[in-house]
Amino acid sequence: MTRGKSAGVRSTRSDLLLAVALVLALASVRAGAAEDGPKRRTIQVSGYGEISVAPDLVIISFAVETATDQAAVAVEQNAARSSNVAAAIKQRLGSKDHVSTTRYSLEPRYQQPERGSTAPPRITGYLARNDVRVETHALDDVGRLIDAATEAGANRVSDLQFTLEDRNPQLRAALAKAGAEARAQAESIASALGVQLKQVLSATTQSAPIVPRRYEGAAMMAAAEARAPTSVEPGEITVSATLQVTYEIE
Repeated sequence: MTRGKSAGVRSTRSDLLLAVALVLALASVRAGAAEDGPKRRTIQVSGYGEISVAPDLVIISFAVETATDQAAVAVEQNAARSSNVAAAIKQRLGSKDHVSTTRYSLEPRYQQPERGSTAPPRITGYLARNDVRVETHALDDVGRLIDAATEAGANRVSDLQFTLEDRNPQLRAALAKAGAEARAQAESIASALGVQLKQVLSATTQSAPIVPRRYEGAAMMAAAEARAPTSVEPGEITVSATLQVTYEIE
């Protein structure tokens, strides 16, 4: 009885292996037949689309720097000035705007020994720095915001950039222009070759990152220290996209 069962199991396994082998062989034949068939004729084109829009967000980084001969005094004075700067900024921000501290540091300042001396550098004082980052949608109020911050105690504008809060609508518009350009190129090529466009076989996209419109901090600081109100022009932001399309032709 045991031998009969073992033989039956071996027979079942053999049948299963045979069935798998037949399936694999059939798949191989079909693949070979597909490879031997006529290859598709294609046209590959690349379209480019670009949209220029006004920015809707400005990001400003202010720095409050305080230098004294004692670390505790630098920290205390810097904290008071930073609080004044933050309060002055918040008075000009809307409900959707943000202000935050992005960096704080306290560093010793050294006097290097004379050349040839073996004495170590000597600490002459301390520099406390507090960086405040502001994100605001009030683009028309940027100049007055800079003036208010500097009057309250900010002594450096380390970064100012105009950008977009959400670039997706502009990116879709740029892709639409890129797609239309790709289609126009394909139709021109097909007409020149005397062939007809058929279906789209593949399409890949590539979008360039937004390059914010930046202003140099030194220029902003000089403008803020002048008597006249600071004037800042936001300009425009460019959103671009590339679309590569492969069309089948007949």
